[in-house]
Amino acid sequence: MDAQAVLEQAPDGQVASSATRLAATAGWSGTGRTAALLWGLCAGSGKNPYRVCVDLGDRSTKCSCPSRKFPCKHAVALQLVHVRGDVPVADAPPDWAEDWHSKRTAAAVPVDSSPEAVERRARAKEKTARGRAEAVRGGVAALRDWLSDLAGSGVAGLPGRDAAWWHSITARMVDAQAPGLVSAVAGLREVVAAGGPQWAVDAADRLGGLHLLAGLSEGAEGPLGDVVRARLGFPVPEEQVRASAGWSDRWVALLRLETDDGVVRTVRQWSWGRDLGEWVVGVRYAAGVASPAPSLPHGREVTGTLHPYPGVPPRRIAVGELVGDRSAEAIPVPTTWREALAGLEPALRADPWQRVHPLGCAAVRPTADVRFLVDVARRALPVRGDAALDRALALTGGEPFDAWGLWDGHGLRVGAVAEPGKAPEVVG
Repeated sequence: MDAQAVLEQAPDGQVASSATRLAATAGWSGTGRTAALLWGLCAGSGKNPYRVCVDLGDRSTKCSCPSRKFPCKHAVALQLVHVRGDVPVADAPPDWAEDWHSKRTAAAVPVDSSPEAVERRARAKEKTARGRAEAVRGGVAALRDWLSDLAGSGVAGLPGRDAAWWHSITARMVDAQAPGLVSAVAGLREVVAAGGPQWAVDAADRLGGLHLLAGLSEGAEGPLGDVVRARLGFPVPEEQVRASAGWSDRWVALLRLETDDGVVRTVRQWSWGRDLGEWVVGVRYAAGVASPAPSLPHGREVTGTLHPYPGVPPRRIAVGELVGDRSAEAIPVPTTWREALAGLEPALRADPWQRVHPLGCAAVRPTADVRFLVDVARRALPVRGDAALDRALALTGGEPFDAWGLWDGHGLRVGAVAEPGKAPEVVG
């Protein structure tokens, strides 16, 4: 399980938030794992540490803390520590963990598959979903009030807001079980903290996005409704996506972006489908210092089946059966930046909250100061100066080259280059 899947086990946003902080502390001792069991001791307010166990088969948990929430923050936190790779393999668990696991195994009974039991589990699942929806609805109402107050005080006052002010709205969104809104508020705070001559414009843009999302949170249907739910943070289980119809194609895994919020690292990878004729994006997570592996072999052309999540292009995907991979062949690329940017209009209309887009252009040249890439029509697009751009220039040697990268509205992060009309080579 990755960090996101672990956090989705939490009964509410408060447990998820507390577990995330707890997993990063030094209060853990005696941790260990076997193929079937995970255990550890967590320092609490009392004299003796809490004993925490997790059955790795069905993710059942046991903790000696007095919490009435299940699983408790200690059980969720221990699994985050495990995801991070900080739990050593042991020959055998301690007696207290083994006793719990043995009793569970001895008491295990087959899952009741009668129609009554299936209906009962379905009703419980629906009740949980209704509770989650109600919590998010309350969070959106609180966000509207916050946005209204902010509109009255003005954007110019944002740099003067202290950490407690930001924490209050973030904590409210965590309690509302709306991780998408947590990320959106965090993005706004980052824009304000970064400053620069354009910070007020960028902050107003972020606030407009939040206002639009709050306004559409109830009435959006169809593909837009899927996008809104995803932006609010409603999860779609990967196993449910894998069970749906897939797309069999040849996929060129060309662009990727890794981010780190201090707790979870996320890698997004954009791949081009030859028959599909559009980009798809794979998302992977890892906790702590671990670096998540991309969904597909990066820089390679992979033959296989990918399963799309609900939404709009570029669709998020879950990886199905892969047949094999080989060196990438040439892929189509727009002839000018104007054509490339115009091609983003459908994606922006379908998902106006998407801030990073795959973009390519044929036969571009860098300007003398290497701040722009100029196309055959002599139109230029700003480019981000980094190691990937340095590698691109070293590979192309000053000659025109096809370029692909990620565009955020301010600059292009180059990810792959090619001799005009030839196969792409990953540089970032």
